[in-house]
Amino acid sequence: MKTIAFLVLLLMHCPIFAFESPQALQDAFVDAMRSNDAEGLAACYTEDAVNFTPDKMMGMGPDSARSSWGAFFEEFTVTSVELSEDQLVVSGDMAAAWGLFTIRAEPKAGGETLVMQGRYLDVAQERDGKWLYIADHASFPMPSE
Repeated sequence: MKTIAFLVLLLMHCPIFAFESPQALQDAFVDAMRSNDAEGLAACYTEDAVNFTPDKMMGMGPDSARSSWGAFFEEFTVTSVELSEDQLVVSGDMAAAWGLFTIRAEPKAGGETLVMQGRYLDVAQERDGKWLYIADHASFPMPSE
């Protein structure tokens, strides 16, 4: 009985079921952020995806996301992720999502909470019945002072 319960829980969180729509892809990405799960984030990207993570100018594919966010999660624990002003447009097998984000993270070494507020624009494509990011861009506003 424990084995069956474990398998059901595993299948419920398996990425193959998570990305049946662009909204499900976005929800899975946010859930992975909230769970400090670099593997879960990497599973959201195609092999040829372009991503603009906060720590580098540009990266490619799941390995880039895994590396960037994995390094972040080594130093910080994400405590909340919120999206606002979010929009989603789907046309055939392509989708675009954009809006604002706020990520709060606690430094593992102690100190003040890091609050990152920025903008995002994602492009997803349905490939073999599964929606994945082909482009993911996050940016921060220029300081006003």
